[in-house]
Parts: sequence; structure tokens; C-alpha cells
Amino acid sequence: MSLMENLQKAKLKIALVVLVIALAYGGWEGWKHYQYLQSSQYAFDMLKENLKSIDEEQLSVQVNFPAMSQRIAQSVAQYYPFIEQGANQQQAIMQRLQAYLQERLLAKEKGKQRELTPEEALEQPLEILPPDFVKQLQHSLALNTTGTGNPDLAFVSATLHHPQFGKDFNLIFLLQRTPSGWVITDLANAQELVAQFRDAQLKRNEAKRLQLIKKNEVTQQRMNATLPIQSCEAAAGVISDNKTLLVRVIVVGRNATAERVNGYSLHVTILNEAGKPILDRYLDKAAPLQPGEPFKQGWTIEMAADSETGKALLAGGKLKCLTRWQTQALNSGDVLYIREVKQIPEDFK
Repeated sequence: MSLMENLQKAKLKIALVVLVIALAYGGWEGWKHYQYLQSSQYAFDMLKENLKSIDEEQLSVQVNFPAMSQRIAQSVAQYYPFIEQGANQQQAIMQRLQAYLQERLLAKEKGKQRELTPEEALEQPLEILPPDFVKQLQHSLALNTTGTGNPDLAFVSATLHHPQFGKDFNLIFLLQRTPSGWVITDLANAQELVAQFRDAQLKRNEAKRLQLIKKNEVTQQRMNATLPIQSCEAAAGVISDNKTLLVRVIVVGRNATAERVNGYSLHVTILNEAGKPILDRYLDKAAPLQPGEPFKQGWTIEMAADSETGKALLAGGKLKCLTRWQTQALNSGDVLYIREVKQIPEDFK
């Protein structure tokens, strides 16, 4: 065999070896790609991709929203028993949750917002989810395939910062292999999350109540300085029909500012001689008070003489009265008023 023939034969062998290696490598890469398409990592990557454009159809394939909402609804019913009360409470909560989540997923996120002060944040209506929660999900999602100890299960975690609470919430989703592929089927820490949210909400409500008390104190001081009260007198008596009791209240003060006051109202408490409160009333007047003008304003309260309050007033001896300003309407357009401080209601009852 000639040298040329040997070279040609060697080249053919090399070509065959390269072809076998290429086919083997291609098969290996194809197998790896197939394995990847069947993996939780691929499902996770697609989930992050679908969150970028909010592909509702694809998300509904990847996330079992009804199953996940059911677990959350159970926890909500436990910590918020007053929401959707009735025989079908959990079902009603599920429907609200799914509608709310769909609305928030499809809503267009606003641009970067100004950072609110704690006082401003308290004055806003409470939102369940932060305004940029989709963006936060995209940036914080992480996959854990080893923590479950089960090849058909994986955890997907995320962290949401809620600006109205100033608090981070950690979410742990269950990613499960099903006959139709990998699907998020549950929010594994739903009960813990709802409990944390409830605790944060109660603290926020208390902060709102304290903020309200503080505002009232500042407003009360300003009203007291605007119209300082010099005295308050009260007296009660029965008229000639022996059935009707009249209580006369006279308040003396003056406008101590350089601004006209267009109207005002007072809260008056009538006490007996021993100082025991008997009667509370709000008394108002629309007559203007010019800068520096003194005032002596009287009000008459009518009631049945044989009522429990009427009897207490008649037996009260020399009556006393305590007053505090409730509202003042200033000529500048400012309306000063005392807000009622009571148990703060639930923000999304």
C-alpha cells in the first residue's frame, strides 16, 4: 500500500472518530438540554421570565392560584375572623384574594416614588402588597432544590419590603413536579406570613392612634391660644310647666389673635357640686369674632325634668362646667377641629 493510500485511510479514521465524538457530544448536550427542560431550574427561569412581561396565561400554567389562595384564605380566616363572615367565609376570601392578586399583577407600576416620612406613611390607606411587589419578586426570587429532600419538590423564596410597615416579609413557595410539569402549588409559610402581617398592622394602628392624639394636642393648644376661655358658668331650673328643665351655660372669653374667627363649637361637661359629671354637650356658634373682640356667649339646653339626667342636675347643688374647644373656623380658611380618638378600625375590613 502506497504512502498516499495510508494517509487517506488515516484521514478517514480520524474523520470517523471526530464524527463519533461530535455525535456523542451532541447527544450528550441534547440529553442535558432535555433534562434541563424537565427540571425545576427551567420552571424557575421561565417563572422569572414571565414575571417581566406578566404573561397571565403562562403564569396561570406555572402557578396554581386556586390551591395557593386556599392555604392563604385559611390563615386569613384564622387571624381576621371578621372578614367575609359566614358559612362560605374561606371561599369568599379566596375569591377576593385571586381578584386582588390579578389586579395587582396586571396593574402598571408607577415610576420611582418619593420616600414617605413615617407620619405620611401612616396617613395612607393600607395596601396588602407593596406598590412595586412584582419588581421586588423579579429581583428577589431564589430557587432551593436541596432543602426539601425530595426530587419532586423545590422551594422558591422571595423577599418583599413593605414601605408602610418598614418591614421585610419572606415568602416561601412550594414548587412541585406534577404530570403537567413543575407548578407552584402552595405558599408554604402562609400562616406565618399572615400572623406577621397582622402583628405589623396592629402596631401600625396603634401608631396611627398615637399620631392622632398628638395632632389633637397641638390643635387644642392652638385653639386655646386663639380663643382663650376665661370662665364657664352653668345653672339649671324647671319652668312653669313643672315638666321642662332648662340648663343655661354661659362662656366668657376673647379672640386673642389678629385674625377673625367665623364660627366655633365647644364641648361642655356639666358637673354637680361634688365634681361628678352629669351631662356632656357640643355647643356651637356661627357669629364671627373680630381680632381682639371679647365674647360672652350663652346656650340653653332643654330636657325633661323627670329624666335621669334632669333629676341629677336638680339634685346637683351648685353646678360646675368644664369646656374645651371642639372646632374653630378661621378667616384664613383653616378649620381647626379635634378628631375623635377611638379604636382604629381595620384598614381593609
